[in-house]
Amino acid sequence: MKRPDVKMLRRRARRFARWTGSIAYRSIVVPLLEQEETEHALDLACRLAADRGAQVVLVAPLVVERELPLDAHFEGRLTALKERLESAAAVATSYGVGVRREIVRTRPGSLGEDVARIAAERRAELVVVGAPVESRRGFHLPFSREVLLLVRDAPCRVMIATGPVAGTGATAARTTVPPWHDGVARRTSSSAFSARTPSSPPPTGTSARLSTTRSG
Repeated sequence: MKRPDVKMLRRRARRFARWTGSIAYRSIVVPLLEQEETEHALDLACRLAADRGAQVVLVAPLVVERELPLDAHFEGRLTALKERLESAAAVATSYGVGVRREIVRTRPGSLGEDVARIAAERRAELVVVGAPVESRRGFHLPFSREVLLLVRDAPCRVMIATGPVAGTGATAARTTVPPWHDGVARRTSSSAFSARTPSSPPPTGTSARLSTTRSG
């Protein structure tokens, strides 16, 4: 696998830093996925929201198997999702930002499209999602299919927080977020990718322009 050009990535990081400093956000969407990178995505989104006076929209996905109706009853899972939304909201509140909580019912493989729909409905200027880099596949398709679908379909910028060390997290497979350290915000360092989304092609052969930065 060809190694990335470090100098080029640094130049992109500087351009990305200038870009984020010049944009005013009103609404930032954060999908709460069950992977460690989600913590870094929330941290990054809250920092941006606090700096720019934006609201954070927390989206907790409930995946419903295709053989079940979309409105099937899941009392236990819904209760767990509400608790995780509350924990994530406590983190956002500790940054002094406004919070909106949503639970979205989705089908396997459709999460990216549904998050993009919510971003459009809320007129979000940014989506921040936590996802590991699948480095074994190289930089042509660095993320999971659901993340690439989100990049393709979102009506706004998508920022991908890859955690403190890119590629070390588990691939997204389920849809709840782990406990948020008793609701205490953690100031962490994380890598991030940003893609301009409206003109991005489908995941098979995606060529979205990505830039990287490190926050912390």
